[in-house]
Amino acid sequence: MKKYLKGLIHGLLIGFAFISAMGGGTLAVILGIYDDLVAAVSSLRKSFKKSVKYLAPILVGAIIGIVALFWPIGQFLEFQPFISTSLFVGLTLGGLIVFRELTKGQFKPIHILLVILGIGLVAVFGVLSWFAPELNLGTNQTLNLSALEIFLLFIIGFFASSALIAPGISGTMFLISIGYYNKLLLLIKTFLTFSGTDWGISFGLLAAFGIGFIVGFFAISKLMDFLLKRFRIPTYFTILGLIIGQIIISYFNGEMRPAYGLVQNPILEISLSILMLIIGVVLSLVLLKLANKKKRLSSGGDHDEA
Repeated sequence: MKKYLKGLIHGLLIGFAFISAMGGGTLAVILGIYDDLVAAVSSLRKSFKKSVKYLAPILVGAIIGIVALFWPIGQFLEFQPFISTSLFVGLTLGGLIVFRELTKGQFKPIHILLVILGIGLVAVFGVLSWFAPELNLGTNQTLNLSALEIFLLFIIGFFASSALIAPGISGTMFLISIGYYNKLLLLIKTFLTFSGTDWGISFGLLAAFGIGFIVGFFAISKLMDFLLKRFRIPTYFTILGLIIGQIIISYFNGEMRPAYGLVQNPILEISLSILMLIIGVVLSLVLLKLANKKKRLSSGGDHDEA
C-alpha cells in the first residue's frame, strides 16, 4: 500500500508537470524514477505483472493531475494568452537546467546540428498552424469527425505522450505550439457536458487522441530506452532542440495569431509577460531545488522498488 501511494503521488506530480509546462519526463528525472519508469515500460512484455504493478499507480496519478489542471490552464490561456504563455515559457526555461549536467562538456558540431534539427522539427508545426487560414488547415472550429481530423489527433496524441517520457518536453507547450490546446479543451468540455449531437463527435475525436497517446507512450518509451542506451548524449541534445523550438513558436502559432490583433496596451502586455516569465523561471528553479533536495535525502533508500 505504501509503494502504491508513493507511486500515485509521483504520478500526480508528473501529471502536474506535464500540464504546467515543466514536463513530466523532467520531473521523473528529478524524482529519481526516470530510469525505472522507462525500464518498466520497455520490459512490459517480459515482466508484465511487475511492470504493471509499478506503472499503474503512476499512470493513475498522472491522469488525475492532467485532468485537474487542464481546464483552469485553458481558461488562463483564453483570457490572458501572452501572460499565461510567458509563465509556461518561464517554467520550461527553468527546467532546462537539468540539461546542464546531462550535456556538460559534450558540445560538439554534431550535437549543435541535432539541437538545430530539433528546433526545426517543432518549427514546422508552428509555421503550419500560423498560416493555417491561408492553407485551410484545421481552421474550422466546428467539430468534424473526419478521417483527417482523427488521423491528426492520433498523431498529436502520439507525440504529446513524449512529455511523460522525454525529459524537458512539456505537453502543454507542445499543444500550445501547434495550436491544439484550446481545440482539445473544447472537445473535453463538449464531452463532459453531453452537448447534444456533438457529444459523439467529441468522444470519437478524444478517443483518437487517447489511443494515440497510449500507443505513443509505450512506443516512445521503447524508443527512449534504446536511444538512451545507445546514443544517450545525442538524444539529450535533440530533446534540448525540441524544447527550444517549443519555446520559440509558443508565441507564433495558429492559436496565438488572433491575440496579436487584440492587444490594447502593448507596453503593459509586454511588461506583465516579462514579469510572468521571470516568475515562471524562479518557480521552476525553486521546485527543482526542492525536488533535488528530496532526492538526495531519499537516495540509497528504495531505488529498487520497480
